[in-house]
Amino acid sequence: MPKDRTTYWREYNRKNNARKKEISKDFRERNREKIAAYKRALRAATKNDPRKPSAPRAIKPRLPKPKTDEAKTEALLTLKEKFAAFRAAKKDGL
Repeated sequence: MPKDRTTYWREYNRKNNARKKEISKDFRERNREKIAAYKRALRAATKNDPRKPSAPRAIKPRLPKPKTDEAKTEALLTLKEKFAAFRAAKKDGL
């Protein structure tokens, strides 16, 4: 039943879409001044509102890249150890 109802309303809206657009267009034409006044009032009301502060972001500290061959080798071994520990923890969790 809900599927039939959904299909019915989808078809109904598809058929009446042009009519709805025409009604909205006519409304906007008739009430052009009222809509413009509302927009002006809304802009004036929100003009002096203070901006909300953005949420603070956590900045990850950047690690400098190793320069020497010994430092590169050590960094690679450390990375391999971290990855092995991650794999072991994941395997134990399953």
